[in-house]
Amino acid sequence: METKWMRNVPGAARILSGLALVFATTFALADDTITANRVAAIDKARADLLVGKWCSACHGYNGQSVNPIFPTLAGQSAEYLVAQLKFFHNLTQDDRNVTHETYTAQWIINITGLRRNERYENAPRNEARAWDFMKGVARDLDEPTMQNLADYFSKQTPMGGRVTDSHADIARGKTLYLDGDASKGLIACQMCHGPDAKGQGPIPRLAGQHADYVSLQLRVIQSGLRNVEQMQALIANLSDADFAAVAAYVQSLN
Repeated sequence: METKWMRNVPGAARILSGLALVFATTFALADDTITANRVAAIDKARADLLVGKWCSACHGYNGQSVNPIFPTLAGQSAEYLVAQLKFFHNLTQDDRNVTHETYTAQWIINITGLRRNERYENAPRNEARAWDFMKGVARDLDEPTMQNLADYFSKQTPMGGRVTDSHADIARGKTLYLDGDASKGLIACQMCHGPDAKGQGPIPRLAGQHADYVSLQLRVIQSGLRNVEQMQALIANLSDADFAAVAAYVQSLN
């Protein structure tokens, strides 16, 4: 004979099955969260290791590079840094020209742009080779690690403004940066980089950046080696003296 308890068994089973599904889903979500947190921790640990082992050698552990041919990264936009790391990660250019330098000497030239011979003492950095070096650093980075690296440097204290080149016309640089020069087709730099040169989003911070590095990048963009179409058209008619002036001005900003 069927009892009341027996009649309620199917309903009770459904309830218990539902509760089991809820608990299973909750534990699965918790497990996914734990896994995601562990992966994030690994990514951050890897980024910290890269900062100490690789990045700091050129850019400084705190992102304030000592050598002016290496850009300072402290306080730079995280979005911009990620974009640059992706550029180097995907770079296919391999511009290794045949030279008579030894391997060690060539490495020094690639990184510093300098040769021991006094005639080349002030030789500019070889940009193509610098890119190739950065490709070697960035080629195995995944996006979470790139983001962690960018977050780390973006949170460091930017370099303070300073004046180091007495030959550059900083007043001229300020005018070019804030007002542009219609006679040369240049709109004000502040239109994109901001009046304080702190940049925004994918547009880099220039305030406090090494003047030597800024001047070099302007020449590289003007030549077309670095493909920044918007800027290439705007700075097409500027001289090296103009570049030096703008670079000295932005370096003087905090």
